[in-house]
Amino acid sequence: MEGSGGAYARAIEEAVKEFRAATPAVVQTAAGVTFTPRGVSQEVGGVPAGAFRFPFMDREVEVGYPDGFVSLDREPAVVAVTIVVLHYLTRSVGPLDLSDPVRFQGLPGAGAYTSAFRSHAEVPLLQRFGEDGEAYVQALSALGARPLAGVGVDPEVVWEVPFLPHLPLGARLGLAEDAMPADCVIMFPRRSGFAYHVEDLAVAGEIFSARLLEVADMAAAKENEQGRELSILVTVFDPVEADMVVSKLRSAGIEGIVQPEALSVVYGLTMEGHARHHVLVRTEDLVEARGALDLSGSPE
Repeated sequence: MEGSGGAYARAIEEAVKEFRAATPAVVQTAAGVTFTPRGVSQEVGGVPAGAFRFPFMDREVEVGYPDGFVSLDREPAVVAVTIVVLHYLTRSVGPLDLSDPVRFQGLPGAGAYTSAFRSHAEVPLLQRFGEDGEAYVQALSALGARPLAGVGVDPEVVWEVPFLPHLPLGARLGLAEDAMPADCVIMFPRRSGFAYHVEDLAVAGEIFSARLLEVADMAAAKENEQGRELSILVTVFDPVEADMVVSKLRSAGIEGIVQPEALSVVYGLTMEGHARHHVLVRTEDLVEARGALDLSGSPE
């Protein structure tokens, strides 16, 4: 844990160093972001200090220049978002598109990350939405995504997600049909593999996946609220395990939702085992849910 924390500190330090060396006017054009000057910074030879602002799916990012401090909806961004955003600003090569999308394993150098990406980014979406195309489409729409082909709200076409201004991601859900199992894939612009480090793209895909699940769970919680209180049934440290718990509950006729903590987006692929995911059920179903999972005592 301590070593990994040090690695993250070094990664942020290097990302900020690279960011400080960038020219705001160049970044603004290449990354498709807005720069607002706030005066003159002595640190960078008289270059105007200020802030970059831009959308990040359904949220808004602000990045201070030259300090590199990243905030998300006016709150400090988690480590993964900070690194991905700073690298995006300094390495962007202009608009990319999904005219020739590629799955993660098709990106240069993806081999070492493919298995982790599949289990941490794509499988949770498959388990959550494989039999619920409507919730999938609603969550995508809430992120500002749009279908690239077809009409209406077909979950089985490629949806373009406005991940960052010049870096869209693609998502496609294949619903189960006859002997064909469901599947869910995340796609990238083919050129993104030559502009950004593959690890940044892996984390980008996981951040998108976590946000899509979070939006879907918030919508489900809002629907279930209707005067009904929710309680934590169990807390686990793996999103796949959390989804398995929800599936087991549903087979017992009990509705459950997963509420990930922000830490699940902080460490994602590289610090498995430190991200908590709460499984919530209606308080009135708590005893029955514990029985379905063969739990006893406190959910904590």
